[in-house]
Amino acid sequence: MNQLSQIKTLLGASDEENLTSILDRLASLPPWRPFDERAINFVAKLSQRILTTHSVRDFPELAALGHWFRKARLLDMARIHHSPASGQVQIGRGLAFHLAPSNVDSVFMYSWLLSLLAGNTNLVRVSQKGGPQQDFLVNILHELSDIPEYSDVTNRFVLMTYPHNDSITEKISKTCMVRVIWGGDATVRAIRAIPLRPMAMEICFADRFSASALSAEAVIGAQDTDFNELIKGFYNDTYWFAQQACSSPRMIAWIGSDQDIAIAKNKFWSALTDEVTARSAENSPAMVMARLDAGFEYAAAGLARLSNQSNLNNFPARLELTTQEFNKVKEIHCGNGLFLEMQLKTLTELGPKLTDKEQTLTVFGFKEHDYLSLISTLQARALDRIVPVGTALTFDPVWDGQELITSFTRLISWPHMAPKMVSAKN
Repeated sequence: MNQLSQIKTLLGASDEENLTSILDRLASLPPWRPFDERAINFVAKLSQRILTTHSVRDFPELAALGHWFRKARLLDMARIHHSPASGQVQIGRGLAFHLAPSNVDSVFMYSWLLSLLAGNTNLVRVSQKGGPQQDFLVNILHELSDIPEYSDVTNRFVLMTYPHNDSITEKISKTCMVRVIWGGDATVRAIRAIPLRPMAMEICFADRFSASALSAEAVIGAQDTDFNELIKGFYNDTYWFAQQACSSPRMIAWIGSDQDIAIAKNKFWSALTDEVTARSAENSPAMVMARLDAGFEYAAAGLARLSNQSNLNNFPARLELTTQEFNKVKEIHCGNGLFLEMQLKTLTELGPKLTDKEQTLTVFGFKEHDYLSLISTLQARALDRIVPVGTALTFDPVWDGQELITSFTRLISWPHMAPKMVSAKN
């Protein structure tokens, strides 16, 4: 079979267009300046369609996507976006090539739409696995593509899928000016070996590990409303994507005295068990087996033991860490509702244990000075986000330590148009 015939175009190209003509068309379109009114109006309409489509209630992660890109937020982003200095113009970089992950169906939409808002043309390769979330989004995008009002925008992106094929990826990579890779470390390494054009740049979202830090004293003293929000938020952070999202906490650091931690654990895990039962969290045989395999591996390596009143067959599945070898701990973890627990006296003690693998730390019950003390002990590149429990999956224009609109754009300087500096006289 011809390698290029393996490509299936889902959106943005006619049946007559081959890959070469698609790339030529997208690469030839001039970049826009960030937050062009046409791009804002299109993304806002997409958000509205997502939120008003009846079946979105089956996909809470897509409802979150639609809410995140609502027009009021887009206008706020445009307003607070840092304008370039006088004598500079900011524009998109050109064609952006996005390689979407297979484990989280909607996450590629965030980088793609931010790239669109930054002024780029975009080619997105999605997983062949597909799924109802992908179908939901493609159907809405097809509807918008038929509206003449948005033709200037819909002509600037193509959505396709193809099997893992270095030849196809290389052909696209040699044309694009930005390559965005979502995937595991092995995926990122494999794609990074495929050359880009010399002036192109690359943004990688590789494997990351996230944790949660809970103040035992705060959990014990939380009022009913705050405690219920804590439990619901923790559930959303960890069970929506079966703990497969990079920002979903897998390790829990309990902070406080041994006595307070024992009381807080009992209160917290009992309430989470009730929440999991009430919301019928998926717990397939494959998920159970993955947790059991990981549990046996942890035990055999002397890294963790079963927590009190927990078993790996049911939720919440908990293991108590018995090691300081946290890199090995992260390699074994399978997600699927498995939590590793540790106990510390202060939040600051957690800092030296974190590495560049850690992306998000969700927190409950701490003060600003606690966070500043923690940050002062971090290793280079450790930890990109500290957010309240319940917001682990909430996307932000600053992701993995990068301000994405800035990364997706470039500056053209014209200093002769800047106001002249007047030298001070002695």
